[in-house]
Amino acid sequence: MKNLWILFVILLLPACISVKGLGSSDAEPLEEQILSGKGRAKVLVVDIQGILSLGHVGPEFLNRKPSQMARVREELDLAMRERQLVGLILRIDTAGGSVTASDILYHEVFAFAKKKRIPVIALVLDKALSGGYYVALAADEIVVHPTSMVGGVGVIAYKLNVAELLDKWGIGNESVKSGVLKDFWSPLRANTPEETAIMQGIVDRLHRRFMDLVAERRGLKNGTLDQVGKGTVFDAVSAKDLDLVDRIGYFEDALQRLQDLSGVSDTQVIIYRRPGAYSENIYAAAGPFLRETLPLDRMAAELLEPSFRYQVLP
Repeated sequence: MKNLWILFVILLLPACISVKGLGSSDAEPLEEQILSGKGRAKVLVVDIQGILSLGHVGPEFLNRKPSQMARVREELDLAMRERQLVGLILRIDTAGGSVTASDILYHEVFAFAKKKRIPVIALVLDKALSGGYYVALAADEIVVHPTSMVGGVGVIAYKLNVAELLDKWGIGNESVKSGVLKDFWSPLRANTPEETAIMQGIVDRLHRRFMDLVAERRGLKNGTLDQVGKGTVFDAVSAKDLDLVDRIGYFEDALQRLQDLSGVSDTQVIIYRRPGAYSENIYAAAGPFLRETLPLDRMAAELLEPSFRYQVLP
């Protein structure tokens, strides 16, 4: 019975809890903050970190500020109006997430760079896996730290079959449905062969979309693509040998390469932060990541509904 209550809390907590005073629904406007450098030309740093999601990750009551996707779009909109901007460093540290969130973030960065006509460098911190690597493909070049991990090119549709567990607890399913597939991908029973075939077909097509983007943006040949398409994770050296990334280095190396591409040697490095946010140096993160450590709503979604993810999890 104890395990049943744990499952119940996992499924319902994000939707049921509402606590006033924790976070604010009205985020203050972003402000430009200078991290380093000199001159009139500017290089913007934008962070892509944590689970990639269309909304917040974790209970809303813990963080009512804009989601990562909304924040990235807000930063890019502000940068579009900056006349002195000569380049963008996309700082990535994520194991991926929602297929759609990954694709939208890629589209937003790629479209921004094309319209603004500035170079983009993706700088990988700890990891750019699956959807994180998908987003990195929007950059003109990818720089990884010596200890970075990249790859994980693939798609997964999670599902937990809890039917036997519920049987053990004496819980039955008495749902009424209008069609044979209305309870498609239900965690309350095993898949039918038809359901598995449907999901496999969608996964295969989403995987092909990812692979086509890797081939287009990285210029990889079939042999290498086959190796990458297995979903393998690569360290920095292996990724460089396979041409998944362009160079191994640190922030200053990414900045230097961006200056080379833009033809401007003296640049200020800037970020956009809300008033009061810590931003004293280049390693200041985008903001509190409490919501990234409490992915209860994501766990519930995987149990209850079909969900396709460019994501790597332990």
